[in-house]
Amino acid sequence: MPRWMAVGTAQGWNDSKKFGEELHAPHHWRPDARTSITTVYALEDGRLVAECAGVNKADFEAWLKQKNWKVESIREIKLVAKTGSIWEIK
Repeated sequence: MPRWMAVGTAQGWNDSKKFGEELHAPHHWRPDARTSITTVYALEDGRLVAECAGVNKADFEAWLKQKNWKVESIREIKLVAKTGSIWEIK
């Protein structure tokens, strides 16, 4: 399943309470049955990084828009290394 990484900003998301409110419940990170926001990082410089696994990039873009992100970039992920495992994403 394709994956994408987005970098951007969203008002208030660097506050742990707001961050939790936006992401805690499954309906916040699972916009539909075929799309999951798998990871979101809040960086020290105020930017956010989100990873999405899904069928359509447009579904990720819609989620970012619904969450009021100002997106700097969205890139498709080609390879992942995680604790010694290497995955090729297709």
